[in-house]
Amino acid sequence: MMRTILFAWLIALPAMVSASDFVTLFMERCAEGSRPLNNVNIGKDMLHQMAENATDETLKEAFGKLNSIRIISSDSKRDSRHYFRKADELVREAYADYREVVSVNEQDTRISVWLKEVSDEEQHLILLSLDEEGKFTVITVTGVIDFNSIARLSGSLKDKPELMEQTN
Repeated sequence: MMRTILFAWLIALPAMVSASDFVTLFMERCAEGSRPLNNVNIGKDMLHQMAENATDETLKEAFGKLNSIRIISSDSKRDSRHYFRKADELVREAYADYREVVSVNEQDTRISVWLKEVSDEEQHLILLSLDEEGKFTVITVTGVIDFNSIARLSGSLKDKPELMEQTN
């Protein structure tokens, strides 16, 4: 009986893991003290405040429907390649219920976007990126995601460098 319960729990565990938990799981399993990472977490209250302060109606609506945005990044080119491989392995291993909706593999750029549609009112998105400058970024988004606004949303976050300060 105990084995059956344990087996059922192990089967159900990956299904209970959400996109916002990807950052926590990644930091626990993959972060290394000798390879520093930046980590930014934006919760629902802050997103609603950002929506209230946004002058662009598209951004106002997009921020207002989200539950969380979490970002991990590395500034080191060497560390970034290492972390991209680790993140890709982790999403494939622990997030089998997500589907890859975008994959870009160019000479200097790699992007992978994974999505889980929990309901009409809740989507979980995991974006893995290794940009042309060799910088690694993970962005997880949960809530009602307006996919037409994602590019503008990520652009507005990049305009806030103080959010990307390194954490220990």
